[in-house]
Amino acid sequence: MKNKKLKKRIIEISYKYKKSHIGSCLSAVDIIEEIYNLKGKNEKFVLSEGHAAIALYCVLEKHEGRNPEYLLQRHGIHAGRDEENGIWCTTGSLGQGLPIAVGMAMANKTKSVHCLISDGECAEGSIWEALRIKTDNNLDNLKVYVNLNGYGAYGKVNSTKLTKRLKAFCPDIITKRTNVEQLPFLRGQDAHYYIMKEDDYAKALELLK
Repeated sequence: MKNKKLKKRIIEISYKYKKSHIGSCLSAVDIIEEIYNLKGKNEKFVLSEGHAAIALYCVLEKHEGRNPEYLLQRHGIHAGRDEENGIWCTTGSLGQGLPIAVGMAMANKTKSVHCLISDGECAEGSIWEALRIKTDNNLDNLKVYVNLNGYGAYGKVNSTKLTKRLKAFCPDIITKRTNVEQLPFLRGQDAHYYIMKEDDYAKALELLK
């Protein structure tokens, strides 16, 4: 398992504050960490998959020294715009972050913008409109990543079909197959909503040693 320290922080904070969306955070954190290792210091990152905000808070702790518990208490499990702490726009209602990232990329084509969307989020029409605008305007400075964990809010997502559609709209989109079932108590769609119990927490810490 990659990025065990980051995943342990997600588990610690999620358990302490009794938060859900653990599967989303664990499946997104590897991608967010990869982006922060690749992007330039002054390049912006937009977490359109806003319900994975605890993963972002933990990556910001590692790379920029932010306090993830403070960010959670201030913004909750959906990230709020907080430029002082490296959060560039409010997200949470799915489909909002990518259009904002498109605007950022159009406003300054000399700087790259990085945006993470989820597979379930691709049920939103605003995602497809934003991808069309990106392609039509040759926004090569906008890097769009997709967290393909195979589940949305209402059930499974066919990752193969979705990838074909995404590539048709936006050939340079970056898809990443991930897994919500990284811990024994996380199973499929329930991984989005499950809140850890004490014995789950103990098992998770043991696996993340």
